[in-house]
Amino acid sequence: MNVHHLPGRGFDSNIFLVTGEDPFLIDAGSGDYTRSVLDWIEGLVDSKNIGRIILTHRHYDHVGGAAKLARALDATVLIHELDADPVANGDSWGTQASMFGEIMEAVEVEPLKGGEIISTGERDFLVMHTPGHSMGSLSLFCERDGILISGDTVFVGGVGRWDLPTGNYDDLIMSLRRLERLKVANLFPGHGPCGKGNALQHLRDALGCLGES
Repeated sequence: MNVHHLPGRGFDSNIFLVTGEDPFLIDAGSGDYTRSVLDWIEGLVDSKNIGRIILTHRHYDHVGGAAKLARALDATVLIHELDADPVANGDSWGTQASMFGEIMEAVEVEPLKGGEIISTGERDFLVMHTPGHSMGSLSLFCERDGILISGDTVFVGGVGRWDLPTGNYDDLIMSLRRLERLKVANLFPGHGPCGKGNALQHLRDALGCLGES
């Protein structure tokens, strides 16, 4: 099992491909570069084997390309139930597509509650509800390898903003506290570089920048 990182272009999110017997994709970018995303996937695995796209939250820079990728891969799109409606309904305000001057394309989704296990066949990832950046933000954690895929909850060197609709400062701190208790080694965030081997320190730094210790 490997976590492959496609860095975001422009305002697009990072996209991650988790390989194994049953590979899955994390986030979809805006859709502006879907052809490049598909080429990247094909260079790593047979795209016909990817049956799931997990979206870490509702924002357009992470979900705008979900409909295009789902059609191309014939994949199911999963997102936390609290962020599902604006994505499923093509709500350009609720997904913040309008903030980017774009229109959200609706895509059928399956809701997650948190607590589910997403398996590659080799490794299990726990779905964790980590609100704060949005009310339905989620993270994926593989305890065996200490891997945290955090969306926009925490970055290398910072945290996601909490001032957009459904964001909440207190929820963000609560989520960071919960993640800090995990045995995290490697951080794969929604934007920017990944943190290999020092993820726990990034979580502590994130709390520090919020005035928490």
